Amino acid sequence: MGAAFVVIGFFLPWLEGTAEFAARDFSGFDFARLIRNFEVTAGSGSESGQIRATALLLYLLPALAINSLAFNLPVRPLALSPRVLSVAMVAAGGYGLVLLSALLFLSVVHVNEFAGVIGAPRYGFLISALGCAVLLGVGLAWLPYRRRARS
Repeated sequence: MGAAFVVIGFFLPWLEGTAEFAARDFSGFDFARLIRNFEVTAGSGSESGQIRATALLLYLLPALAINSLAFNLPVRPLALSPRVLSVAMVAAGGYGLVLLSALLFLSVVHVNEFAGVIGAPRYGFLISALGCAVLLGVGLAWLPYRRRARS
């Protein structure tokens, strides 16, 4: 269920535009595509690599959520241990929360020009964050712990 929220939220409005993007809202997919398109205008090779990496980080969010969902399907060709399933959910949820927290920080705090171009988060951002929190919580709850034998 959390993975579905992440993927659905990724295609809903995440951030509202300001300045030259004032008439637009950006979904997570639009935002990653916008960042990837800035690679064309990058001045140096290292700048181009940083832009490409940032777009890749955004595209990984729904991919990891779908991966954790695919591991938990009832019909699995591979018999995976519960630890692998829960670790996949924890990794997807944790990664998403860290990424969304960084985007929220950069869109609210004026560290660089990012906050001046991209405005406040929208409801798709919240749905994605909620899905990541559900993935993380369920993954942690399902994580098998070994109980110590009492002496």
